[in-house]
Amino acid sequence: MLSFRQLVCFILSLLSFLSVFYSVGKLGVFLATPVIQQRDFRHVLLTTLLDDRGLLKATLFSLCFNSVWIVLFVIQHSAMKADVVKRFWRKLGLEMAERSVYNIGTAYCLLIMLKNWKTTQSYQLWYVDVESSPVLWWTFVSAHIVSWVVIYGGSLLMDLPELIGLKQIYYDVNDLAPPMSYKSRELRSFYGRLRHPSFVGLSVVLWITNSMSLDRLLLAIIWSTYMYLSWNTNKTDLEYQKYQLGRKKVELTNVQE
Repeated sequence: MLSFRQLVCFILSLLSFLSVFYSVGKLGVFLATPVIQQRDFRHVLLTTLLDDRGLLKATLFSLCFNSVWIVLFVIQHSAMKADVVKRFWRKLGLEMAERSVYNIGTAYCLLIMLKNWKTTQSYQLWYVDVESSPVLWWTFVSAHIVSWVVIYGGSLLMDLPELIGLKQIYYDVNDLAPPMSYKSRELRSFYGRLRHPSFVGLSVVLWITNSMSLDRLLLAIIWSTYMYLSWNTNKTDLEYQKYQLGRKKVELTNVQE
């Protein structure tokens, strides 16, 4: 029989699961969908943009507006994993819900950003016309699909149920220690510096697009910089991964024999 505390945490973990997959799905569609320009679209050069005060003000307003939601996401993604926040949840006796609440906050920050996003197509760094070429269309879409498969596969390898917050509830209900305590010291140290798989995969979904508008460029630059600064893995982590890969190769070789 679940206690009231466990029931609340279980509901939060389910909400975390649904929120993450829904928001990431929306983000994937937002980033992967090729841009089709309308027939009457007039491409604006940067020099023209600077000369046209009205267009410049509208573009800068959109970029500043979008920056608010991007910064909100970055602040939430950093602040909610701080030690002081984790200690707060421990004092309340809800430490097993900490990951779920973190994911819910991330998901809704993403959804708010996507709902309020303002596209600025007046100036583009590049534009590839994919409307008349199914091959080009599917090239861009396939690059995103493969990248998300890699990201999702990496999440499974990094213990997806624990990342979502479901495993913490299961362990608590069965009177077990938190799942992270069963992982090796090297793995816990590695997770402390890297909790998202595939820097390359996330970079692809940010930068590979047929239309690099200023708003898309803003998002790609800020998120890429944030990933680069946050993922501070070191040589020890690399050696640990090489060691685990070697073990896995030996295990697979023994199975085949």
